[in-house]
Amino acid sequence: MKIEKVTFISPELPYFNLVTHAVFPEYGVPLIATITRDAGYDVKCYVEHIGPIDWDDVMKSDVVCFHAFSSTMPKTIDYIKKIKDVKPEMPIIIGGTHASVMWEDTLQYCDLVVRKEGDETLPEVLDTWKNDGELAKVLGISYWDHGKVRSTPDRPFTQEFETIPDLELIQGYMNWSRWKLLRKLKMRWQLLQTSRGCPYDCSFCIAPRELGRAYRLRSIDNIIEDIKYQQKLVGSKYFFIVDNHFTVNRQRTKDLLNRIIEEKIQWYGICFTRMEVARDEELLALMKKAQINTLYMGLESFDNNVLKLLNKAQTQEGLRKSLATIKSHGLRVLGSFVMGSDEDTVDSLRSTIQSAIDIDIDYVALFPLSGYPELNSPNIKINRFFLPSWDRLDGTFVMFLPKNMKPSTLQKEINRAYKKFYGPKQVMRRIIQGDIMCGLKRIAYYYWSWEIRRSTSKWIKYLESVEGKYYDENEKLIEEMLPEEGIHPAKFPGSTLAAGLERTAITMGGD
Repeated sequence: MKIEKVTFISPELPYFNLVTHAVFPEYGVPLIATITRDAGYDVKCYVEHIGPIDWDDVMKSDVVCFHAFSSTMPKTIDYIKKIKDVKPEMPIIIGGTHASVMWEDTLQYCDLVVRKEGDETLPEVLDTWKNDGELAKVLGISYWDHGKVRSTPDRPFTQEFETIPDLELIQGYMNWSRWKLLRKLKMRWQLLQTSRGCPYDCSFCIAPRELGRAYRLRSIDNIIEDIKYQQKLVGSKYFFIVDNHFTVNRQRTKDLLNRIIEEKIQWYGICFTRMEVARDEELLALMKKAQINTLYMGLESFDNNVLKLLNKAQTQEGLRKSLATIKSHGLRVLGSFVMGSDEDTVDSLRSTIQSAIDIDIDYVALFPLSGYPELNSPNIKINRFFLPSWDRLDGTFVMFLPKNMKPSTLQKEINRAYKKFYGPKQVMRRIIQGDIMCGLKRIAYYYWSWEIRRSTSKWIKYLESVEGKYYDENEKLIEEMLPEEGIHPAKFPGSTLAAGLERTAITMGGD
């Protein structure tokens, strides 16, 4: 097969969320595009929220690769049809979170699925096609073979990942002037990866399945080179460190922080970490000095029963102590909360948000419990999923039937919590405390959360129209009322039909 030109496409997310106003690509897209370019292919990359897709150029490709979240699957399906209508022989590859977990579903619409990490897999697939080799020898893929589905064993996780993504491969990336950012209410963020994997096993988290539990490190020299490259390219000082857990190896983290300080890098960093970071005050002091100013922490709840169910290996008391220590070092906390587990009630949700206010957490991100409709789904039984379409499985919409409240009630409680936490009273409290910056940012978050509340309002009406018969007068789920395969019956677990995603059903929910 002739393969010279390879195009990458990442469709835009369909609904408002907390990163709607951020300009950055998903980290893996430019990374894999760069690796493919370095393997000798002519590569272009379209990240739709950054720049428009040039379809005439796409049609000149030899292979098209899509990055797909669950929420972008409907649009991905449409784009694949658009390509196949013109060039039915065009090989289509899909990778990303949805493809990795729901590969049976994804394979209905493409020729090949790359599961989990694509650093080594995608170049090997292209090389195999180019040389008429055997796909059966390529690890980590699922594909069609003369009308039959084949799936090879998982590829071991990549141990070396030193490639610096070439962001200029993204069409339109350099076209965001400061005036354009201001006019469109956007903010440019740079992404940085220093490690992969997370040793923890939180029951709701997809990260261990995607990146493994073994902790793999990128070299410090390469990280520093990446930071300097991105700052020189666009002049942005805002960096989001996308590691699942930045501080697992504390000594290595200290070595990196000391190097950042030594290099006099001027930036504003955010990283993911856990409450255990508070046990090392030397590390906290270094983070502050290295200008990693905000810690994005998966707090999830202040209810011990919920924390135990989610396998968080933390308690309310431990969280309060850790947060006090972290804030004593002048670090900000963005607390992430998962809402709607089987131990959650309306009272526990409200208590958690009030605790976040009382403890003076700086910012919150709120997510309904989520997962995928699999027979062995760890948190949500397959018959409790409520998925008329994939596009709403984006961490914003309630897509299941909670045990102790109706789904519409959970959606309302999340909206209520956002409104309370980022409301005028809490903004003024921060300003009166003298924390003007936090107050101003909360005004921005209030606007963004208003967009989310508006976006979910039609969904709430849809939920209210169909949920009633599954709950008693106290809003307790009547599980015996549920069909064995859920409200939207499955053709087979893991298929798009399992989620009811017939083309005629995509408009369900009021849009």
